Amino acid sequence: MKLIVMRHGEAEASNSSDKMRNLTADGRRQAKEAGKWLASRVLNNQAISLALVSPYVRAQQTFEGLSAGLKVKQKRDVVELIPSAKARAMHLILDGFLHENPMLETVILVSHMPLISFLMAELLENKQASLFDTASMAIIDYDINISSGVLSEFYHPCMQQFELK
Repeated sequence: MKLIVMRHGEAEASNSSDKMRNLTADGRRQAKEAGKWLASRVLNNQAISLALVSPYVRAQQTFEGLSAGLKVKQKRDVVELIPSAKARAMHLILDGFLHENPMLETVILVSHMPLISFLMAELLENKQASLFDTASMAIIDYDINISSGVLSEFYHPCMQQFELK
């Protein structure tokens, strides 16, 4: 199955609560462009089976922008997908979803740093962590039977600037 790990788009620097930080105009644009890239380059215009999204405003807004350019069959807000979450716990939660739903073909997580960096080390066979700029995505060929996978592709928003129109 394909597992996509995404960091939210660029967010405002501050708000009265970290949970309530909104995307900037650039962050909204990043999310929409990432959705278009994902739909055409990775999904071949097929739907995402399941989206697991942080409850924080900036992650929800990223999902909204992302999903404008692609199809998503089901979305679940996951309270554990917050910046301070433990990667091992999130890995177990993810595997629980996958074991309960073995027919899932493509799953996307929309979350935050530093969680997703540590989660990459949990998910990949080579245990390598990755740093994520805003709206970056890692595409992993994930095998639930061994509870790990291989990084097949990485998307960064600046890639859009170099694509031929």
